[in-house]
Amino acid sequence: MKKMTMLLGALLPLASAVAAEPALSPESITTAQVVSTQNKQTYTYVRCWYRTGNSHNDSATDWQWAQNPDGSYYTLNGYWWSSVSFKNMFYTNTSQNVIKQRCEETLGVSHENADITFFAADNRWSYNHTIWTNDPVMQADQINKMVAFGDSLSDTGNIFNAAMWRFPNHNTWFLGHFSNGFVWTEYIAQEKKLPLYNWAVGGAAGSNQYIALTGVGDQVSSYLTYAKMAKNYKPANTLFTLEFGLNDFMNYNREVADVQADFASALARLTDAGAQNIMLMTLPDATKAPQFKYSTADEIATVRAKILEFNDFIKAQAALYILQGYNITLYDTYTLFEQLTTNPQQHGFVNASDACLNINRSSAADYLYSHSLTNECAAHSSDKYVFWGVTHPTTAVHKYIADKMLEPGAGMQRFAF
Repeated sequence: MKKMTMLLGALLPLASAVAAEPALSPESITTAQVVSTQNKQTYTYVRCWYRTGNSHNDSATDWQWAQNPDGSYYTLNGYWWSSVSFKNMFYTNTSQNVIKQRCEETLGVSHENADITFFAADNRWSYNHTIWTNDPVMQADQINKMVAFGDSLSDTGNIFNAAMWRFPNHNTWFLGHFSNGFVWTEYIAQEKKLPLYNWAVGGAAGSNQYIALTGVGDQVSSYLTYAKMAKNYKPANTLFTLEFGLNDFMNYNREVADVQADFASALARLTDAGAQNIMLMTLPDATKAPQFKYSTADEIATVRAKILEFNDFIKAQAALYILQGYNITLYDTYTLFEQLTTNPQQHGFVNASDACLNINRSSAADYLYSHSLTNECAAHSSDKYVFWGVTHPTTAVHKYIADKMLEPGAGMQRFAF
């Protein structure tokens, strides 16, 4: 898997201006700078993305500009984080539901797997920029949004933007996702009717890799910087998700102690900044993925041992913060994934050992190309497969995991929605 780091290292410098973190640090931003940014009122357009096929077997997407009922271009009023940065965010008082409704009416797509999503863009050459809806001055003391940190299990398009829409291939992987549809955080956000703001980056570790590949530490810094420019934002009303570690052990051969330090630092910085509600998960046993068919027994044993040791640390951290009064929930993804891959039929799947895509090697270069489904997967449907490619789960598995997390008694009762 070192080839993946080499590939990302080659791709990301092409978009260094996009991948670079904001020049400002959260500590350096002054009240005057915040006021100045918020007063730079302007408008932008909305790019509405959708799945062109009617099933999860087809990951290809396309987009249209959101329109008003009279056919004119729909615009959002608000302000940009920066007037010059390629990596940007648009802040508006318009609700996410209103924007989504405008996209739904514009697209007129009726099938349930359309998976409509939207971004801010000034012109057709713009990147997909997140739209942050500002909170009202008066707001209830309950969760009103989600913020995600992590790697490819949570990334909804950050590495896609940084790689100039070339990685992963948009015809085979759904719009910057390392799957064939939405990921677990999106399914939870949908169920709870919350906007989701994503800082996760595919390929991320606890620390930065190859300079431009943002680690979780810098993801937290980026979030803190952008949050400074939001109006009336209360971190205590955000549900944070934090998951990482698999890349550290699979791709970068990092020591468990170093990754533990990154995890502890991320939690400490978030809670110091006002986070009260955090959702954690143990890492699944990634060695069950088809890519490990091409690994040695020693390599598999090493990765699995690191995952188990790191999971013990996650459990200890969760217990520590719960004792301190934080609303922390820890979901045992390791056990669920073990059950899912050992006996997929009991969970509604037919195959947990092969990729749905016709890929028969472990190479990150495959993310650059289009791939067909295997005959078996096409016959059963991707929704019956655990793995989309040789590494990542299908969107059906993401939804299955999200549904399990949402079940009564699974920990969500800690949070006030």
